[in-house]
Amino acid sequence: MRHYEIRNALEQDYFTINELAVEAWQVLKPGYDPGQWDAMLAAIGNMSSLAAKGELIVAADQSSILGAVCYMPPTTSNPDMFPEGWPTIRMLVTHPACRGKGIGRRLTEECIRRARRDRADCIGLHTSPVMSVALPLYLRMGFVMDKVLNPIAGAPYARYKLEL
Repeated sequence: MRHYEIRNALEQDYFTINELAVEAWQVLKPGYDPGQWDAMLAAIGNMSSLAAKGELIVAADQSSILGAVCYMPPTTSNPDMFPEGWPTIRMLVTHPACRGKGIGRRLTEECIRRARRDRADCIGLHTSPVMSVALPLYLRMGFVMDKVLNPIAGAPYARYKLEL
């Protein structure tokens, strides 16, 4: 694995992050309702818009972005999904060629570090069994299912929480 750094995304990274998100999600297509997939993918392809409220973070080497995630500070999480005051992890994506190399874990650890910086008691995320790599990663890191959520684009989802 080549050397990379974890850093805040720059505005010039946004286009690449959006492309990476679409590419990374292609493997998940069979888990979603085909009639809702195009709309879902359009939203995924706008991942950089999360930077308006959150902290967009990338794993990058000198020539490319290998992964990305958005840390949403405690006052910015979706109130329909998360209790007030919870920071959250949104849209963790890793380039398909870089999966299984610890990038997702390092990006998640960076979000946890930022939640501790913000003196949060916990950090939350929402995910689905469709995400057969991400969900086991989160469970290995100590996240526990907190609440079953309504399906998103036909896929089952649940809220997960890590006590800090």
